[in-house]
Amino acid sequence: MNTQEAVLDVPVARKAASSSQTVFALTIFVSAFLLFQVQLIVAKQLLPWFGGSAGVWNTCLVFFQLLLLAGYGYAHAAMARFSSRRLTRIHIGLLVGSVMLLAICALKWRSPIYPSDILRPEAVTSPVWHILVLLSLSVGLPFFLLSTTGPLLQAWFTHAHPGESPYRLYALSNLGSLLGLLTYPLLFEPTLSLRNQGRVWTAGYLLYVLAGVVCAIRAAAAAGEEKEVIASVSGEDDTSDLAPSPGQRLQWFGLAACGCVMLLSVTNLICQEIAVVPFLWVLPLSLYLLSFILCFQEKPIYRRGLFHVAFALTAAWGGIEFLRGEGVKVVAQIGWFDVLLFVACMVYHGELAKLKPRPRHLTSFYFYVAAGGAFGTLLVGLLAPRIFPAIWEFQIGLWLSGLLVALVLWLDPTSWLHRHPRWLAGVVVAGVLAAADYIGVSATILHTSPIYLHILVGVSAVASLVLIVMGPRVQARGGRMLQGAALCGWCLFGLLFWTQAHRQLSHSVLLSRNFYGVLRVAYDEPIANHYALLEKHGLTLHGAQLQAPSRRNIPTLYYGPSSGVGQLLLNRGQNGAPLRIGVIGLGVGTIAAYGQPGDYMRFYEMNPEVARLAKGNEVLFTFLHDTAAQTEVVLGDGRISLERELASQGSQQFDLLAIDAFSGDSIPLHLLTREAMGIYLRHLRSDRSILAFHVSNRAVNLIPVLAGLSEQYHLRLVRILTLAPQSEAEIPSDWVLMAADPAALEIPAILWHARPVNLSGPPLLWTDDYSNLLQVLR
Repeated sequence: MNTQEAVLDVPVARKAASSSQTVFALTIFVSAFLLFQVQLIVAKQLLPWFGGSAGVWNTCLVFFQLLLLAGYGYAHAAMARFSSRRLTRIHIGLLVGSVMLLAICALKWRSPIYPSDILRPEAVTSPVWHILVLLSLSVGLPFFLLSTTGPLLQAWFTHAHPGESPYRLYALSNLGSLLGLLTYPLLFEPTLSLRNQGRVWTAGYLLYVLAGVVCAIRAAAAAGEEKEVIASVSGEDDTSDLAPSPGQRLQWFGLAACGCVMLLSVTNLICQEIAVVPFLWVLPLSLYLLSFILCFQEKPIYRRGLFHVAFALTAAWGGIEFLRGEGVKVVAQIGWFDVLLFVACMVYHGELAKLKPRPRHLTSFYFYVAAGGAFGTLLVGLLAPRIFPAIWEFQIGLWLSGLLVALVLWLDPTSWLHRHPRWLAGVVVAGVLAAADYIGVSATILHTSPIYLHILVGVSAVASLVLIVMGPRVQARGGRMLQGAALCGWCLFGLLFWTQAHRQLSHSVLLSRNFYGVLRVAYDEPIANHYALLEKHGLTLHGAQLQAPSRRNIPTLYYGPSSGVGQLLLNRGQNGAPLRIGVIGLGVGTIAAYGQPGDYMRFYEMNPEVARLAKGNEVLFTFLHDTAAQTEVVLGDGRISLERELASQGSQQFDLLAIDAFSGDSIPLHLLTREAMGIYLRHLRSDRSILAFHVSNRAVNLIPVLAGLSEQYHLRLVRILTLAPQSEAEIPSDWVLMAADPAALEIPAILWHARPVNLSGPPLLWTDDYSNLLQVLR
């Protein structure tokens, strides 16, 4: 080759390298986008099959984290055991096989990733395993291959482009994941049906497969240069051949686990505080991914001094807010949860980025990160609901993660735990003493006058100020004092959460937790100057019963005499004939207080713990026992149970069917669709039978959806909005009544309390294939 040819080859080589980098970047971005968007698509598809519980989302996260671990393990093992050419053939074969599988599913199902109704389980008593099986059948192989993309392509990129850092592709991957999350509720969900969402996603997956095949072929083409590349990289720095130590791998594992524990526990806490669960799933996960982007970008913004201080302050503030309990406003709690999650993940992932190895060991790094994430997800998603009566994994995880970060700093001789200004120890001591003074340690633990602690706080603050003034840059001779103060502070932080958990237990008659969430029964809380027993799911009040013997059968809260259902049942008509009443959502069984001899009331309840407290040998609420009506409780999702009863027993011939499932922590959208309405109507006795929807909810306005359903089925709609209840035991409620025969609702008491239905836009009609919660946010 002459000199002129060599000169001409330089720009050609640069252009080829640039083109190759673009293909790798595009493939990683698209795979991450699809990887996270499919999680939201399939979770929404499965929600109606398992009662709309937030536990469905946590189980999906467990599945996706385990499959992510499998994908990272495949990438790590394949790079270590197979030659580039053989790995290319294997991976292309898997990609082609996944496309063939999607094609078969598209022919058999309604959508390539939307399972057929024949796979819907007959029972949901153990929903976790059903969900895992359905996810494996619908998106198992495509998700597995998408999860292999990040580590596998970054390893190929390292071999094809020696000397360039592959970790910026990791930041790009997280950016794709973030966009996949945010565009789903804002773009795809509002504009596409579930079936079309699956089809669009499949089209994107085909694009990914084509790009993946190109990357694999280019990696195989570079296989001949692999040895030279590794040798050149090793020649630059001999330390690149050193394998990470077991201690370093454990730090990767632990920091990744901490991030996932915080993500899922904060998601659980947010979901129990406010009703719009599907929308709020996206926010914590977006903050989690954003921390990865900021920490692994080419110029990370993570600074220990800034984020460690923020971590300590937000954690301390959180401990104090937890002690205040329900006195804290919901919006403030949610805001604090999100801020703490972001700051904590910045610390975990910032330290993780500092510990990342040379590119040669990146598949091992990603494998341990995925293993830690899967471990943390299993702890919160499967283990915690079985061993903790409330969401205590948040407090425990936050406390233990602080100790892990302290250990990481202690192992790093350059960290501020070893090298710091002399005044820093004094400031930490003053802060710890001030926090102890604020929460009342003197009275509750030391049993001494608080004046002594006041004096210690003042003295330590003055001493710190003197040290700052005398020598702000003077370094401490050792780190023992600061380390001891930090340890005492973290012990105090643990004491805060232990106190909160102890108070939660001592103030509850019952505190239990299962797949459907945390259920708390509180005793001796006054309602209308009479003591009552209350049932709560998170902050949502599901029912209450007055405890005075003469008042135990008085309907309370949303079901009092002024409510829509109360007006209906108190004005049964002149003949007073026995009624057949169906109720979706048991609560504490308050509606049974209206039962008369000869009436039959059939309750549908998804949560077996709720049913146990209202009917059985261990009841705490006696409405079902005290009523004159015959009662029966059917366990399972109300819509699914009604659908099965139509197939096996025929119509229940209800005179009144009440749907009371929309005031809780999650909105079961599948109970508000056109198909669900058809099931309800088939269970009514006649055109004069009435449907009653309880729609009291502080976060969403479901009136437009019900107006759309009434218009679709030509039903008369009446809204009973009770803002000033007549009884002190009641609270404001919102009920919507519907009937095919308008005369059924021509009851003077109903007409007197009816409110006009004013819509700001056209009525909404939701179907099983399309619903959008953003349309009804208040």
